[in-house]
Amino acid sequence: MSEPASAAPPSSSAPNGGSAGAVAAVKARAPTLIVLGILAALLMGALDNFVVLTALPKIVGDLGQPTGVTFVVSAYLISSTVAIPIFGKLSDLFSRRNVFLLGLAIFIGGSLLSGLSQNLNELIAFRAIQGFGSGDFFPVGISIVAVVFPPETRARLIGLLSGVFGIATVGGPLLGAYIVDNATWRWVFYVNIPVGLLGAALLLLTLGPLYPTEKRTFDIPGAALLAGWVGALMYALIQVSEAGWAWTDSRIIGLLFATVVLFVGFVIWELRTAEPLVPLRLFARRVVAGSGGTAFLIGFSVFALTTFISVLVGFVLIKPGASSADVVRDVLYALVVPIVFGAALGGQFLTRVSYRTLTAVGALISAGGFVFLTTVTATTPVWVFWHGFLPVGGIILPLIPIGFGAGMTLPVFILAVQNEVPTADVGAASGLVQFLQSLGASMGVSLLAVFQQSRFNALAPAAPAGGCPPGAVPSPACQAYFMATLNATVHSYDQLFTLGLGLLLLTFLVSLLLVGRMPRGKPTESAPAAAP
Repeated sequence: MSEPASAAPPSSSAPNGGSAGAVAAVKARAPTLIVLGILAALLMGALDNFVVLTALPKIVGDLGQPTGVTFVVSAYLISSTVAIPIFGKLSDLFSRRNVFLLGLAIFIGGSLLSGLSQNLNELIAFRAIQGFGSGDFFPVGISIVAVVFPPETRARLIGLLSGVFGIATVGGPLLGAYIVDNATWRWVFYVNIPVGLLGAALLLLTLGPLYPTEKRTFDIPGAALLAGWVGALMYALIQVSEAGWAWTDSRIIGLLFATVVLFVGFVIWELRTAEPLVPLRLFARRVVAGSGGTAFLIGFSVFALTTFISVLVGFVLIKPGASSADVVRDVLYALVVPIVFGAALGGQFLTRVSYRTLTAVGALISAGGFVFLTTVTATTPVWVFWHGFLPVGGIILPLIPIGFGAGMTLPVFILAVQNEVPTADVGAASGLVQFLQSLGASMGVSLLAVFQQSRFNALAPAAPAGGCPPGAVPSPACQAYFMATLNATVHSYDQLFTLGLGLLLLTFLVSLLLVGRMPRGKPTESAPAAAP
């Protein structure tokens, strides 16, 4: 691996906080250890959600609270999304290494508390802490690489660090199933502690503080407004779904009103402040609006789907005697592995077709998968294989085109804005698109969970007179009630998948806003083709 760039005092005039502005960047000739420290944190954060998704049925069964399960995931995603721009800005103001270690400490603390949770409400709260820490890893880790290593090394390292998400899609479900089968589900969270401590130790031993040379102001009002409107909206959704508050409840109306007011204030402030937390002004560019809109909708519809598929398979469609963790793991593979292959193939297609064409085709392929997903019934098998290996039926079959089509669109968003906006706006535009995709995934889990719960409440049958005591031999009336409840649950998911289909069709329409294609030849000043 190439040696890191040499350090210089803070008075250096190196542009953009480059390597020449780092103070005591490297204490020893150990660039590999620096990368391993960052890689440990990134892999830990990327694996966490897939590990938890696989173990979710076991966790909820042990806690004895089957409702509210999706908020275990959405709390993590929402807090992580809010944290991305906050930690990114903090790393421009203070020691990059110390900001990275702060995120690690928050994540480790949240992991410990999550493992000690005694009920679902505690787990949701501690997962939010854990998620906030994970929002630090990628933006700050990438900024450390950009400061410490020379340009010819950065591209390879950023590709390596980005690859952890592909590893997570495959390794996360496998690790989650292994932990649940061989230990208590609490180790799903405890396993993060030694990995996080190892990453922190490597960075403390090999990396200096990395104070940036360019001093900027932190957008405290923007951060407060962002956390405020997201928090108010999420609390309202949780209370409607889990506590049974009506949409007409004065408390819900107050929370939604606060959400609107804080959101409007956030937009106005971010458009007017000189150093915005989220640079909304870039939406004036058509390519940013198209990329951001499609990224948000893909996150909302497809990335949120992993949670609902895990719950539906783990609680409804699984056959008696089967290991829920193993089955959920294998079903998730049918969705996430095609995403990886679709992304790889989409990157190759980008050199031959326009941004609009690739995104539109990918959205339509995913929509086709959702068409078949809307026909799931209580008797739908999890999988049907031809000759024991080729999937020809079951719930996994439509997941393959959904994942593949969504994966095809992923290379478009960042590359489109990097190649079509001026050089001065490349970093801000890329960060904005990443933020919107993460926001779409987290908001999708929460809002779609409320939709599914409301549809189930409308479809659920009334319990027979006298109820159905647990453990007793069910009467014919109770048997009919249980079957009707099962069918109502599956139908509520069918309607959720129908909504997902509509979102994919909307994605297709928004993708028509995209203009341009990958430039050929050497990049120009206004179109940096190789920007990370």
